[in-house]
Amino acid sequence: MKNFLRLSLSIFLLFVYGLPVAAGAAPKSVGILQFGVNAPQSYAYLAKAVPATMQARLNRPGILEARQIQDKASSQAEARKAAHAQNMESAVWGTVSVLNNDCTVTVNSIDNSGKTWSKTAQGPLSALTSTVQELTAAMGREVFNVPVAGAGYGAAGGGQAVNRMNSDIVVNETGQQQVYLNPQFRYQGAGTGDGSRMRTQRIKDKMVDMAVGDFNGDGKNEIAVLTDHKLAVYAWEADNKLKPLGETMVSQSNLNFSMRALDLDRDGGKEIVVATYEEESNRPYSYFFSFKGNKLAQFAERCPYFASVVNAPPNFTPTLVGQAWDSVKLFAPGVREMLKSGNKYTLGTKLDLPEGARVFNISWIPGGKDNKSPQLVMLTEDERLKIFQGGGNTLIHTTIERFSGSATGMEFYKTMPGMGIDRSAQLPSKYYAPMRMIAADLGHTGEYVLLLNKPVSTASQIFDRYRYFPLGEIHAMYWDGVGLALKWKTRRIRGSVAEVDLADVNNDGVLDLVVGVNTSPDLGIGSRQSMILAYPLDLSQTNPNTPADMSDFEISPNP
Repeated sequence: MKNFLRLSLSIFLLFVYGLPVAAGAAPKSVGILQFGVNAPQSYAYLAKAVPATMQARLNRPGILEARQIQDKASSQAEARKAAHAQNMESAVWGTVSVLNNDCTVTVNSIDNSGKTWSKTAQGPLSALTSTVQELTAAMGREVFNVPVAGAGYGAAGGGQAVNRMNSDIVVNETGQQQVYLNPQFRYQGAGTGDGSRMRTQRIKDKMVDMAVGDFNGDGKNEIAVLTDHKLAVYAWEADNKLKPLGETMVSQSNLNFSMRALDLDRDGGKEIVVATYEEESNRPYSYFFSFKGNKLAQFAERCPYFASVVNAPPNFTPTLVGQAWDSVKLFAPGVREMLKSGNKYTLGTKLDLPEGARVFNISWIPGGKDNKSPQLVMLTEDERLKIFQGGGNTLIHTTIERFSGSATGMEFYKTMPGMGIDRSAQLPSKYYAPMRMIAADLGHTGEYVLLLNKPVSTASQIFDRYRYFPLGEIHAMYWDGVGLALKWKTRRIRGSVAEVDLADVNNDGVLDLVVGVNTSPDLGIGSRQSMILAYPLDLSQTNPNTPADMSDFEISPNP
């Protein structure tokens, strides 16, 4: 009987004292409510985007469970009530306020015992993601006693990111104090404060393409920005702000794919050529716009071709080219010059190009001072560069590394003519719009470099369709007699490079390397914005006695 009582008492004590121990070992739980947004309607997405960023950083399997709650709270009582309804131990809520280019973020928390915490941080709107990440890190340490990474990399103890880079244009990364743009350019500077890099405010939409040119014929350059369906033109103001000049809807049904510019009517103002496609069938339609009087208007009727602009030999002047659509291969064979007939553009003479050439993926490097044969550069579908030379388009080099890195692409299904497509079982291919490949003689020495984007991403090496590149570099490549070698490059650019151009973007008399960038999708893919960077190429710093740096060659697969 005594043994039975002892056994019963043991079982009772196990249940009484064992359960709290088990409950104490369970992970903590926190519900993150939607944030209040005090800002224009275009920032309404932050109500859900900020909690999503905080949830991703707070989650610790087995330690802390963070979950979003689709309610809002304006008081501690409302926050506790919303968390209790979801069986969460703590509630987090807050506000985001945007005023001009500045933002203020307030984060609050309260647990079931009534213990509260609150912190506010201010900063530029462009650094909103970093501000949210730093507040989340502070709350993780002070409230939940879990380590949470702050913003950026290489952070010092005070939480401020450490800038380890001296200049925005480098020849190599050996830490030298004097940096040369190329053998004819000496470039000194250490950051955006010295004018070595200029940056505009953010544009609310994701950028598909960008072009710089004199579009209204006033002798000054403007910036055309293409989004998924719209075309907008801006002026770069003295305070590095973009001033909207005009906007139009290109097509509500088609998606914009590529944009180029040239003076079609020879009146001093460039026209804008926009290639679009139907998302379901990939059928192309190209549109032509003028910007006379700061008004975007149709310059000619749309045409059912892929249209673009190339600097074609022998004079390397901008030439309007087009290519027909193919229901199987996407592009019909043959790139052709386009001719205007009345108010329409039609296909004309076929260009002598190798197989695989498209209206978007070709550029020529002129022969230069040595009067050698010009070279044709072609970007392949896997984004490597092929170099052809001579009248027979002889392949002389193929790069190992990949370039361009556009995120704009159209899906299509490869199939045999006459055969149907099983969309439920067959995976589509995707053709990404090549960015510009600009051949330029920057020093007017007869030596040309090829400017193009080099995306930087580990994930893209594993996943073919990962296109949200977190970093990019603009490379200036030159032909060294064996292959394409690196002349100079920019410091790494944070964000996905969308396009590159070469023009005096702010009309100060100095040529600029212009880069369009889409921001990181940290606060949600739908929240991506864009901005424009400009790197002045100051010819007054020319030093003809500076030797060329030969330390950073690309390995050629065709030695």
